[in-house]
Amino acid sequence: MSRFQRTTLLLLALLCLPVWAVLLYITLTLNTPEKLTILPTLAILTTAEPTHTPLPTASPTPTGMPTFAASPTLAPTEALPTLATRVLDIYSVMPGVFVPATATPYPPDVTIIPAPPNPYEPLTDATLLPPPYFGWTSFESDHPHVIYATRWERRLHTWASRGQYHRTEDSATSIRFQFEGEGLRIRYVGARNMGLFQIIVDGILIDTVDAYAEGLLFLGTRVYFVGSGVHLLELRPTGQKNNRSEGITVALDAIQVWRGDGHSLIVPPPMLTMTPSPEPQPVAFALVSAPPTMLPITTVPAPVPLTASIVIAYDENGNRAVDPAEGVAGISVRLVEVGTNRALAQAFTDASGYAELQVQASTEVRLVVPYLGKVYPIPLRQRSADARFTLLLAPGNQPGLIP
Repeated sequence: MSRFQRTTLLLLALLCLPVWAVLLYITLTLNTPEKLTILPTLAILTTAEPTHTPLPTASPTPTGMPTFAASPTLAPTEALPTLATRVLDIYSVMPGVFVPATATPYPPDVTIIPAPPNPYEPLTDATLLPPPYFGWTSFESDHPHVIYATRWERRLHTWASRGQYHRTEDSATSIRFQFEGEGLRIRYVGARNMGLFQIIVDGILIDTVDAYAEGLLFLGTRVYFVGSGVHLLELRPTGQKNNRSEGITVALDAIQVWRGDGHSLIVPPPMLTMTPSPEPQPVAFALVSAPPTMLPITTVPAPVPLTASIVIAYDENGNRAVDPAEGVAGISVRLVEVGTNRALAQAFTDASGYAELQVQASTEVRLVVPYLGKVYPIPLRQRSADARFTLLLAPGNQPGLIP
Protein backbone atom coordinates (compact mmCIF):
# COMPACT_ATOMS: atom_id res chain seq x y z
CA MET A 1 0.00 0.00 0.00
CA SER A 2 1.18 3.39 -0.79
CA ARG A 3 1.55 6.14 1.65
CA PHE A 4 -1.46 7.96 0.26
CA GLN A 5 -3.74 4.95 0.74
CA ARG A 6 -2.64 4.47 4.34
CA THR A 7 -3.38 8.10 5.10
CA THR A 8 -6.87 7.81 3.56
CA LEU A 9 -7.75 4.69 5.59
CA LEU A 10 -6.58 6.38 8.77
CA LEU A 11 -8.83 9.39 8.13
CA LEU A 12 -11.84 7.14 7.45
CA ALA A 13 -11.23 5.25 10.68
CA LEU A 14 -11.08 8.48 12.63
CA LEU A 15 -14.36 9.63 11.09
CA CYS A 16 -16.14 6.38 12.02
CA LEU A 17 -15.17 6.55 15.70
CA PRO A 18 -17.99 9.02 16.72
CA VAL A 19 -20.58 6.85 15.00
CA TRP A 20 -19.44 3.76 16.84
CA ALA A 21 -19.47 5.69 20.13
CA VAL A 22 -23.09 6.76 19.66
CA LEU A 23 -24.19 3.23 18.79
CA LEU A 24 -22.47 1.88 21.90
CA TYR A 25 -24.19 4.46 24.19
CA ILE A 26 -27.63 3.65 22.82
CA THR A 27 -27.07 -0.06 23.34
CA LEU A 28 -25.98 0.37 26.93
CA THR A 29 -28.90 2.71 27.77
CA LEU A 30 -31.58 0.35 26.46
CA ASN A 31 -30.19 -2.68 28.29
CA THR A 32 -29.77 -0.95 31.73
CA PRO A 33 -32.86 -1.24 34.08
CA GLU A 34 -34.33 2.04 35.48
CA LYS A 35 -33.26 2.87 39.02
CA LEU A 36 -35.83 4.21 41.50
CA THR A 37 -34.72 6.45 44.33
CA ILE A 38 -36.97 6.31 47.42
CA LEU A 39 -36.55 9.20 49.89
CA PRO A 40 -37.81 8.70 53.43
CA THR A 41 -40.59 11.18 54.40
CA LEU A 42 -42.39 11.87 57.68
CA ALA A 43 -46.17 11.68 57.09
CA ILE A 44 -49.10 12.02 59.54
CA LEU A 45 -51.74 9.44 58.87
CA THR A 46 -55.33 10.57 59.54
CA THR A 47 -58.40 8.49 60.04
CA ALA A 48 -60.36 8.19 56.87
CA GLU A 49 -63.83 9.77 57.00
CA PRO A 50 -66.64 8.83 54.70
CA THR A 51 -67.44 11.44 52.07
CA HIS A 52 -70.89 11.93 50.64
CA THR A 53 -70.86 12.06 46.92
CA PRO A 54 -74.01 13.72 45.49
CA LEU A 55 -75.88 11.57 43.09
CA PRO A 56 -76.24 12.91 39.62
CA THR A 57 -79.64 14.47 38.99
CA ALA A 58 -81.27 14.89 35.69
CA SER A 59 -81.41 18.50 34.49
CA PRO A 60 -83.42 19.66 31.55
CA THR A 61 -81.35 20.48 28.53
CA PRO A 62 -82.80 23.10 26.22
CA THR A 63 -83.20 21.69 22.73
CA GLY A 64 -83.07 24.17 19.89
CA MET A 65 -85.90 23.83 17.42
CA PRO A 66 -84.92 24.17 13.79
CA THR A 67 -86.20 27.25 12.09
CA PHE A 68 -87.11 27.12 8.43
CA ALA A 69 -86.50 30.64 7.26
CA ALA A 70 -84.67 32.16 4.41
CA SER A 71 -83.12 34.86 6.61
CA PRO A 72 -80.68 34.08 9.45
CA THR A 73 -82.25 33.90 12.92
CA LEU A 74 -80.73 34.84 16.27
CA ALA A 75 -79.56 31.97 18.41
CA PRO A 76 -81.45 31.64 21.74
CA THR A 77 -79.52 33.01 24.74
CA GLU A 78 -79.35 31.08 27.96
CA ALA A 79 -81.30 32.77 30.81
CA LEU A 80 -79.10 33.51 33.83
CA PRO A 81 -80.55 32.71 37.28
CA THR A 82 -81.58 35.77 39.36
CA LEU A 83 -82.22 36.23 43.10
CA ALA A 84 -85.85 37.17 43.66
CA THR A 85 -87.92 37.75 46.81
CA ARG A 86 -91.56 36.83 46.94
CA VAL A 87 -93.64 39.12 49.12
CA LEU A 88 -96.88 37.81 50.57
CA ASP A 89 -99.56 40.45 51.24
CA ILE A 90 -102.32 39.48 53.64
CA TYR A 91 -105.44 41.62 53.99
CA SER A 92 -107.81 41.02 56.87
CA VAL A 93 -111.29 42.50 56.90
CA MET A 94 -113.13 42.59 60.23
CA PRO A 95 -116.74 43.78 59.79
CA GLY A 96 -117.95 46.14 62.46
CA VAL A 97 -114.47 47.07 63.72
CA PHE A 98 -113.44 50.73 63.36
CA VAL A 99 -109.92 51.91 64.19
CA PRO A 100 -109.85 55.69 64.74
CA ALA A 101 -107.08 57.69 63.12
CA THR A 102 -104.25 58.74 65.39
CA ALA A 103 -102.06 61.80 64.99
CA THR A 104 -98.47 61.18 63.99
CA PRO A 105 -96.18 62.82 66.57
CA TYR A 106 -93.66 65.34 65.30
CA PRO A 107 -89.94 64.81 65.91
CA PRO A 108 -88.76 66.20 69.25
CA ASP A 109 -86.52 68.82 67.60
CA VAL A 110 -89.37 70.38 65.56
CA THR A 111 -91.02 73.57 66.85
CA ILE A 112 -94.67 74.16 65.90
CA ILE A 113 -95.59 77.82 65.40
CA PRO A 114 -98.97 79.24 64.27
CA ALA A 115 -97.56 81.95 61.96
CA PRO A 116 -94.23 83.41 60.80
CA PRO A 117 -92.53 85.40 63.59
CA ASN A 118 -92.21 89.16 63.46
CA PRO A 119 -88.87 90.38 62.04
CA TYR A 120 -86.31 92.25 64.14
CA GLU A 121 -84.28 94.61 62.01
CA PRO A 122 -81.66 94.93 60.73
CA LEU A 123 -82.15 91.71 58.76
CA THR A 124 -79.66 89.67 56.78
CA ASP A 125 -79.02 91.16 53.33
CA ALA A 126 -79.64 88.57 50.59
CA THR A 127 -77.12 90.32 48.33
CA LEU A 128 -74.27 89.35 50.66
CA LEU A 129 -75.17 85.64 51.07
CA PRO A 130 -75.67 82.80 48.57
CA PRO A 131 -78.95 80.83 48.59
CA PRO A 132 -80.67 78.99 50.20
CA TYR A 133 -81.94 81.55 52.72
CA PHE A 134 -83.42 80.60 56.11
CA GLY A 135 -85.11 82.84 58.64
CA TRP A 136 -85.83 86.48 57.80
CA THR A 137 -83.91 87.78 54.77
CA SER A 138 -84.07 91.25 53.22
CA PHE A 139 -84.08 91.66 49.43
CA GLU A 140 -83.26 95.30 48.77
CA SER A 141 -84.93 97.33 46.04
CA ASP A 142 -81.77 97.07 43.90
CA HIS A 143 -81.53 93.26 44.18
CA PRO A 144 -81.10 91.55 40.76
CA HIS A 145 -84.22 89.39 41.30
CA VAL A 146 -86.44 92.46 41.80
CA ILE A 147 -87.67 93.15 38.24
CA TYR A 148 -89.25 96.52 37.35
CA ALA A 149 -91.62 96.74 34.38
CA THR A 150 -90.50 100.33 33.72
CA ARG A 151 -87.68 102.46 35.04
CA TRP A 152 -88.03 103.43 38.72
CA GLU A 153 -86.04 106.35 40.14
CA ARG A 154 -83.38 105.43 42.70
CA ARG A 155 -83.14 107.65 45.79
CA LEU A 156 -80.67 107.70 48.70
CA HIS A 157 -81.66 108.28 52.32
CA THR A 158 -80.06 107.40 55.65
CA TRP A 159 -83.35 106.10 57.10
CA ALA A 160 -83.93 103.68 54.24
CA SER A 161 -82.93 100.03 54.38
CA ARG A 162 -79.26 99.91 53.30
CA GLY A 163 -79.53 103.65 52.57
CA GLN A 164 -81.52 103.54 49.29
CA TYR A 165 -84.99 102.94 47.81
CA HIS A 166 -86.82 103.16 44.42
CA ARG A 167 -89.86 105.31 43.59
CA THR A 168 -92.17 105.98 40.63
CA GLU A 169 -95.17 108.10 39.68
CA ASP A 170 -96.24 105.81 36.82
CA SER A 171 -99.48 104.01 37.65
CA ALA A 172 -99.08 101.56 34.71
CA THR A 173 -95.88 99.95 36.01
CA SER A 174 -95.33 96.99 38.33
CA ILE A 175 -92.71 94.99 40.22
CA ARG A 176 -92.24 91.22 39.95
CA PHE A 177 -90.25 89.15 42.43
CA GLN A 178 -90.04 85.36 42.73
CA PHE A 179 -89.15 83.92 46.15
CA GLU A 180 -89.35 80.76 48.24
CA GLY A 181 -90.69 80.97 51.79
CA GLU A 182 -93.73 81.06 54.06
CA GLY A 183 -93.69 84.66 55.35
CA LEU A 184 -93.70 87.98 53.46
CA ARG A 185 -93.40 91.64 54.51
CA ILE A 186 -93.03 94.78 52.36
CA ARG A 187 -91.05 97.83 53.45
CA TYR A 188 -92.28 100.99 51.73
CA VAL A 189 -91.96 104.76 52.02
CA GLY A 190 -94.74 106.89 53.50
CA ALA A 191 -95.01 110.61 52.72
CA ARG A 192 -97.52 113.38 51.92
CA ASN A 193 -97.42 112.65 48.18
CA MET A 194 -97.75 108.84 48.34
CA GLY A 195 -100.63 106.84 46.86
CA LEU A 196 -102.06 103.32 47.06
CA PHE A 197 -100.47 100.08 45.79
CA GLN A 198 -101.58 96.43 45.68
CA ILE A 199 -99.75 93.34 46.97
CA ILE A 200 -100.48 90.30 44.78
CA VAL A 201 -99.08 86.81 45.50
CA ASP A 202 -99.52 84.02 42.94
CA GLY A 203 -102.19 86.07 41.15
CA ILE A 204 -104.28 86.65 44.32
CA LEU A 205 -104.71 90.13 45.80
CA ILE A 206 -103.85 89.86 49.51
CA ASP A 207 -103.68 93.55 50.54
CA THR A 208 -103.96 97.16 49.37
CA VAL A 209 -101.64 99.59 51.18
CA ASP A 210 -102.18 103.32 51.61
CA ALA A 211 -98.71 104.91 51.74
CA TYR A 212 -99.87 108.40 52.77
CA ALA A 213 -98.19 109.83 55.89
CA GLU A 214 -97.87 113.27 57.45
CA GLY A 215 -94.08 113.15 57.13
CA LEU A 216 -91.37 111.06 55.51
CA LEU A 217 -91.47 107.60 57.13
CA PHE A 218 -90.06 104.21 56.24
CA LEU A 219 -92.80 101.76 57.17
CA GLY A 220 -93.50 98.04 56.92
CA THR A 221 -96.66 96.07 56.28
CA ARG A 222 -97.91 93.28 58.49
CA VAL A 223 -96.48 89.79 58.04
CA TYR A 224 -98.37 87.75 55.43
CA PHE A 225 -98.47 83.95 55.63
CA VAL A 226 -98.37 82.65 52.03
CA GLY A 227 -97.65 78.94 52.60
CA SER A 228 -94.51 76.99 51.80
CA GLY A 229 -93.06 76.73 48.30
CA VAL A 230 -92.08 79.07 45.49
CA HIS A 231 -94.27 82.18 45.01
CA LEU A 232 -94.52 85.12 42.64
CA LEU A 233 -94.96 88.58 44.18
CA GLU A 234 -96.35 91.55 42.24
CA LEU A 235 -96.56 95.15 43.43
CA ARG A 236 -98.88 97.35 41.35
CA PRO A 237 -99.64 101.05 41.87
CA THR A 238 -103.39 101.65 41.66
CA GLY A 239 -103.19 105.28 40.49
CA GLN A 240 -105.44 106.22 43.44
CA LYS A 241 -104.61 108.16 46.58
CA ASN A 242 -105.84 109.24 49.95
CA ASN A 243 -107.99 112.37 50.01
CA ARG A 244 -105.26 114.14 51.97
CA SER A 245 -102.42 112.97 49.71
CA GLU A 246 -100.77 115.29 47.22
CA GLY A 247 -99.83 112.62 44.64
CA ILE A 248 -99.87 108.95 43.64
CA THR A 249 -96.16 108.19 44.09
CA VAL A 250 -95.21 104.65 45.19
CA ALA A 251 -91.79 103.78 46.69
CA LEU A 252 -90.28 100.37 47.51
CA ASP A 253 -87.67 100.12 50.24
CA ALA A 254 -87.15 96.32 50.56
CA ILE A 255 -88.90 92.94 50.34
CA GLN A 256 -88.52 90.77 53.43
CA VAL A 257 -89.02 86.98 53.21
CA TRP A 258 -89.14 84.38 56.00
CA ARG A 259 -88.34 80.74 55.28
CA GLY A 260 -88.40 78.06 57.97
CA ASP A 261 -85.68 75.47 58.38
CA GLY A 262 -86.00 71.78 59.23
CA HIS A 263 -86.59 72.58 62.92
CA SER A 264 -89.68 74.81 62.55
CA LEU A 265 -93.12 74.03 61.13
CA ILE A 266 -96.04 76.43 60.66
CA VAL A 267 -99.45 74.95 61.51
CA PRO A 268 -102.17 77.64 61.37
CA PRO A 269 -104.95 77.27 63.96
CA PRO A 270 -108.22 75.83 62.59
CA MET A 271 -110.87 78.28 61.51
CA LEU A 272 -114.02 78.13 63.62
CA THR A 273 -117.29 78.58 61.75
CA MET A 274 -120.30 79.70 63.70
CA THR A 275 -123.57 78.03 62.68
CA PRO A 276 -126.59 80.04 63.87
CA SER A 277 -129.35 78.12 65.57
CA PRO A 278 -132.94 79.36 65.83
CA GLU A 279 -133.71 80.63 69.30
CA PRO A 280 -136.67 82.61 70.60
CA GLN A 281 -135.81 86.27 71.01
CA PRO A 282 -137.35 88.44 73.71
CA VAL A 283 -139.37 91.44 72.71
CA ALA A 284 -137.24 94.61 72.83
CA PHE A 285 -138.63 97.98 73.89
CA ALA A 286 -136.89 101.23 72.96
CA LEU A 287 -137.32 104.41 74.96
CA VAL A 288 -137.42 107.15 72.34
CA SER A 289 -138.21 110.09 74.62
CA ALA A 290 -135.04 109.91 76.73
CA PRO A 291 -131.96 111.92 75.78
CA PRO A 292 -129.21 110.03 73.94
CA THR A 293 -126.43 108.53 76.04
CA MET A 294 -123.01 109.98 75.33
CA LEU A 295 -120.40 107.25 74.94
CA PRO A 296 -116.91 107.88 76.24
CA ILE A 297 -114.28 108.54 73.62
CA THR A 298 -110.88 107.05 74.17
CA THR A 299 -108.02 109.27 73.06
CA VAL A 300 -104.89 107.40 72.12
CA PRO A 301 -101.82 109.44 73.07
CA ALA A 302 -99.29 110.17 70.37
CA PRO A 303 -96.17 107.96 70.40
CA VAL A 304 -93.11 109.50 71.99
CA PRO A 305 -89.49 108.34 71.89
CA LEU A 306 -88.33 106.13 74.75
CA THR A 307 -84.76 105.10 75.61
CA ALA A 308 -84.08 102.29 78.07
CA SER A 309 -80.70 100.92 79.11
CA ILE A 310 -79.51 98.18 81.46
CA VAL A 311 -76.22 96.87 82.84
CA ILE A 312 -75.95 93.18 83.76
CA ALA A 313 -72.92 92.12 85.80
CA TYR A 314 -71.64 89.48 88.23
CA ASP A 315 -70.92 91.00 91.63
CA GLU A 316 -67.77 88.94 92.21
CA ASN A 317 -66.39 90.98 95.10
CA GLY A 318 -69.81 91.56 96.72
CA ASN A 319 -69.54 95.35 96.85
CA ARG A 320 -73.00 95.84 95.27
CA ALA A 321 -71.47 97.82 92.38
CA VAL A 322 -70.45 97.16 88.80
CA ASP A 323 -66.69 96.91 88.53
CA PRO A 324 -64.55 96.39 85.40
CA ALA A 325 -64.55 92.86 83.94
CA GLU A 326 -67.82 91.98 85.75
CA GLY A 327 -70.16 92.56 82.77
CA VAL A 328 -72.04 89.62 81.22
CA ALA A 329 -72.15 89.65 77.40
CA GLY A 330 -74.75 88.10 75.09
CA ILE A 331 -77.85 88.43 77.34
CA SER A 332 -81.08 89.12 75.40
CA VAL A 333 -83.00 92.25 76.49
CA ARG A 334 -86.42 93.28 75.13
CA LEU A 335 -88.91 96.11 75.35
CA VAL A 336 -92.48 94.75 75.32
CA GLU A 337 -95.84 96.48 75.27
CA VAL A 338 -98.02 96.06 78.37
CA GLY A 339 -101.33 94.37 77.64
CA THR A 340 -100.42 92.82 74.27
CA ASN A 341 -96.93 91.58 75.28
CA ARG A 342 -95.75 92.57 71.80
CA ALA A 343 -91.98 92.94 71.46
CA LEU A 344 -91.08 96.47 70.34
CA ALA A 345 -87.28 96.15 70.33
CA GLN A 346 -84.57 93.65 71.19
CA ALA A 347 -80.84 93.88 71.88
CA PHE A 348 -77.96 91.90 73.40
CA THR A 349 -75.53 93.06 76.06
CA ASP A 350 -71.98 93.86 74.95
CA ALA A 351 -68.70 92.84 76.58
CA SER A 352 -69.29 95.28 79.45
CA GLY A 353 -72.83 93.97 80.07
CA TYR A 354 -74.50 97.12 78.66
CA ALA A 355 -77.50 97.21 76.31
CA GLU A 356 -79.61 100.14 75.09
CA LEU A 357 -82.98 100.11 73.29
CA GLN A 358 -84.87 102.96 71.61
CA VAL A 359 -88.53 102.83 70.54
CA GLN A 360 -91.53 105.06 70.02
CA ALA A 361 -94.40 103.98 72.26
CA SER A 362 -97.82 105.38 73.14
CA THR A 363 -98.56 102.94 75.99
CA GLU A 364 -96.75 101.62 79.03
CA VAL A 365 -93.82 99.30 78.26
CA ARG A 366 -91.63 96.95 80.23
CA LEU A 367 -87.96 96.03 80.03
CA VAL A 368 -87.68 92.23 80.13
CA VAL A 369 -84.62 89.99 80.57
CA PRO A 370 -86.09 86.59 79.52
CA TYR A 371 -83.10 84.42 80.41
CA LEU A 372 -82.88 85.71 83.97
CA GLY A 373 -86.65 86.19 84.44
CA LYS A 374 -86.42 89.90 85.32
CA VAL A 375 -89.11 92.48 84.43
CA TYR A 376 -88.72 96.23 84.93
CA PRO A 377 -91.86 98.35 84.38
CA ILE A 378 -91.37 101.77 82.84
CA PRO A 379 -94.14 104.16 84.03
CA LEU A 380 -95.64 106.71 81.68
CA ARG A 381 -94.00 109.58 83.55
CA GLN A 382 -90.57 108.22 82.64
CA ARG A 383 -91.21 108.04 78.91
CA SER A 384 -89.74 111.47 78.28
CA ALA A 385 -86.51 110.61 80.14
CA ASP A 386 -84.05 107.78 79.86
CA ALA A 387 -84.88 104.70 81.96
CA ARG A 388 -81.76 103.06 83.33
CA PHE A 389 -81.53 99.78 85.25
CA THR A 390 -78.77 97.70 86.83
CA LEU A 391 -78.97 93.92 87.36
CA LEU A 392 -76.36 92.47 89.72
CA LEU A 393 -76.01 88.70 89.88
CA ALA A 394 -74.95 87.00 93.08
CA PRO A 395 -71.29 85.87 93.15
CA GLY A 396 -70.73 82.19 92.49
CA ASN A 397 -69.49 79.74 89.91
CA GLN A 398 -70.05 81.38 86.59
CA PRO A 399 -71.35 79.12 83.81
CA GLY A 400 -69.15 78.57 80.78
CA LEU A 401 -71.75 79.88 78.33
CA ILE A 402 -74.85 82.04 78.79
CA PRO A 403 -77.18 82.11 75.75
